[in-house]
Formats: sequence, C-alpha cells, structure tokens
Amino acid sequence: MSKIEIRNVYKIFGQNPSKILPMVQDGANKEEVLEKTGHTVGLDNVSLSIEEGETFVCMGLSGSGKSTLIRHINRLIDPTSGEVLVEGTNVMDLDQKNLIEFRRHKMSMVFQRFGLFPHKTVIENVGYGLEVQGKKPEERNKIAMEKIEAVGLSGFEHQYPNQLSGGMQQRVGLARALATNTNIMLMDEAFSALDPLIRSDMQKQLI
Repeated sequence: MSKIEIRNVYKIFGQNPSKILPMVQDGANKEEVLEKTGHTVGLDNVSLSIEEGETFVCMGLSGSGKSTLIRHINRLIDPTSGEVLVEGTNVMDLDQKNLIEFRRHKMSMVFQRFGLFPHKTVIENVGYGLEVQGKKPEERNKIAMEKIEAVGLSGFEHQYPNQLSGGMQQRVGLARALATNTNIMLMDEAFSALDPLIRSDMQKQLI
C-alpha cells in the first residue's frame, strides 16, 4: 500500500464544476473550457503514488496546478472528482472531527506565502501545531526552540513576523512544520524566498 495515492483527480474552479466535468473528461483543454464556460481547470485527471520514505517532487510552470495538487492531500481543497488516499484512507470520507485529527497528527505543511500568524511571536508560531496537538506549554516551547535553532533563528524567538525578512519568515514556517514531527510533510515552494546558501542548509535539515 502506498503512503499517498491520488486517483484520477479533477479539480475545476467555477460556479458549476460538476456540470463542466464531462467536457474536461472528453478532452477539452483548459483554454477551451475557460473560453466557453468561464471555469478554470486546476487539475486534469491526475494520478500518482508516493511510497513510504520517498521524496516526491512536482515540477511545472506557474499556474500548472502544483499548489492545487498539494492542497488536495490534506484536503484544504476538495476535488471535483477522484480519490485521495493517505495510508489507505480516502480523505474525502473523513467527517469534520476526523479531518481535524488527520491534519493535526498525520501531516504538516510549509506554505508558499508562509502562513504565519501576525499576532503571534516566532516561538508561538513554531509551537502552534504542538499546541493544537495538546502538548503542554513547557514541552512545546522546548521543542519549538530546538527547531528555531535548527533553522538558524535563535535570538529571534520573541519577534513578530512583520519584524522578519521574507526568508526568515519562510524559515519560521519550516520550523513549525518540523516541530510537529509528522510522517508526511507537504512543501509548497518552501525554499523560494531563501538565498542559495541558506536554502542548502535548510535542505540538509530536512534530509
């Protein structure tokens, strides 16, 4: 059984995606769909499998659907059609309570635009995932500081996001994802704001 399996996933954005789905399945390209219906095709019949321990990279031009695909795995976006299975569980079958637990304990995510809470300090942002997991303040602060040090931000733990550069904010997002120690980490262009030397260091941290 694959760790993650995506089966024949379509995502169409617009007022009535289900009505447009047969048109896409019949082979209409995204430009044709947009011109005739005003709908945007985000994903067109995507299938893939990711195995335990595998680093899987999606490459493509801007607007090709990379972020859309990643956000289907933790169900930040629901597919128009198709299945997304994580460890054999179809995430579309999860109710709200189980979906929350799934996101808390199964996977973490580094967002392309950082996704930090502006009203929380660095250490509070890094420890947020641990907080929702139910970890006590002393434990989560200890883990958060370890990850802050790992990404080279020791001394900035009491700063707020607007006091940091873009690259530093991205490292906070990475530290937050590392802190929860989940089996699956989703990364949406997680190193795009980093200079080459820091990018190399952060990649080594992950490996």
